[in-house]
Amino acid sequence: MENATKENINLIFGLKVKELRTARNYSLQELSEKSGISVSYLNEIEKGKKYPKTEKISDLAKALEVPYDQLVSLKLGKTLSPVGQILNLDILNELPFETFGIDRNLLTGIIANAPLKIAALVNTLYEIARNYNLKQEHFYFAALRSYQELNDNYFDDIEFAAERFKNEFSFHCEPPVSTTLYVQMLQEKFGYKISATNFDGYEPLKNFRSIFIRDTKKTKEETKNHLLFFNGKLTDQQRTFLFGRELGFSFLELEKRPSTTPWLKVESFDHVLNNFKASYFAQCLHINALLFKNDIEALFNEPEWSEDLILKLLEKYQASPEMLFQRITNLLPKFFGINELFFIRYSSKKPEKHLKEISKELHLSRHKENFEARQAEQHFQRWITASIINFLKEKNSTGSAENIAESKNSEVLALIASHPDGNDYFVISILRPMPELNNNSNSVTIGFQITDALKKRIAFLNDKKLRENGALLGTYQFNSAEVNMLEEKQKVIEAFNAFVEKQNSI
Repeated sequence: MENATKENINLIFGLKVKELRTARNYSLQELSEKSGISVSYLNEIEKGKKYPKTEKISDLAKALEVPYDQLVSLKLGKTLSPVGQILNLDILNELPFETFGIDRNLLTGIIANAPLKIAALVNTLYEIARNYNLKQEHFYFAALRSYQELNDNYFDDIEFAAERFKNEFSFHCEPPVSTTLYVQMLQEKFGYKISATNFDGYEPLKNFRSIFIRDTKKTKEETKNHLLFFNGKLTDQQRTFLFGRELGFSFLELEKRPSTTPWLKVESFDHVLNNFKASYFAQCLHINALLFKNDIEALFNEPEWSEDLILKLLEKYQASPEMLFQRITNLLPKFFGINELFFIRYSSKKPEKHLKEISKELHLSRHKENFEARQAEQHFQRWITASIINFLKEKNSTGSAENIAESKNSEVLALIASHPDGNDYFVISILRPMPELNNNSNSVTIGFQITDALKKRIAFLNDKKLRENGALLGTYQFNSAEVNMLEEKQKVIEAFNAFVEKQNSI
């Protein structure tokens, strides 16, 4: 047993007691009479909530007719070995279930009540993951996306922490924020030593944005000197976000964190969640919620669409397109009641995957319970994004990735695209060159389903240019195999319902 935590030891002991009791056809009452242990306490033992003292274990061993050492051993027999496999899974032990409102004891109880069924389910999921080459980190990031979606991507605790930071350090929120001030705070308040580097002599690190080395001094008297090395090729916007995120790690006291950007190794879900919290904190500092809310309202009140509306916001806040769009996804559900939206980022440093790989996405949807509807909706949203990217690539470089990298300006395209089911989407994409880190370009897209509420909120949705731009993408078509499968399934459902109705009428 690799993960011999107290909880796991309790659970294994309880499962062994229950297995031995049922093998001997003893009821809880009968085992109680044979061992002298109350039924209620036996019930707690079998559920993994209690671990008895030595004397009571001896009484149980005698009642169940097994050696003491066999009962307390963590070695599992054939029938319970799948449970041991579950408990040894890092992902099961590292996910903070309380974050999702799940009582870990409840999960333990489910495993205790039906260990083989749960083991079969988990093993099936892992078999699927292996077949699709899914790694543990994919589960962590999928869990993070679910966490964001469950909270409509707005987190009061981090927003309040950012306000507390501003008050405590007299931080002024008027844009644009000062990178120099961030560096000064990290050095004076949190004991950082910050250095720019090109990673000369370390060729594999050339495209890294940063490396953090923690000072491991344990005594309070010693001054901490954390080392932060950042890539000298980073833009001012990238540096500001990087330093803002470091302020988040320090001020929020997030110990488990990545040491590199990009990730060198995803160690646990706590690392993923804390990185998100620190990044969210950086966005709060960089783009003040109330100021930005007023700017969004002004944007929505414009009678006609213009790319300059977005470019001016990027200039005002000196923010990257990703940060600007991420902040919009934070505030729209909270302050505008717009919670049917999506965000997608395409980027890759590998030429063969240039603008072909989704590196981040978020989908807030009304279809929270309908899996098939959500899948179809997200498939369409990804199609819109990919179509816009390809259009911008062809427009600016006739398909040449090298020419895109030479462009100094971000390209913005907004449009309204129509789904075959009748729903329309308002979408904005920004294609931005990133030659500083050999990434030909980076694309971020934000989109909203056009509802009656959205029409009342955004004045420029009636601008004809948006639908004209949408026509440039062509027509979205369902995957024929998916359509045939859905039609076949519908026929089976209709036949089943007809059969049941006929039988009930007899």
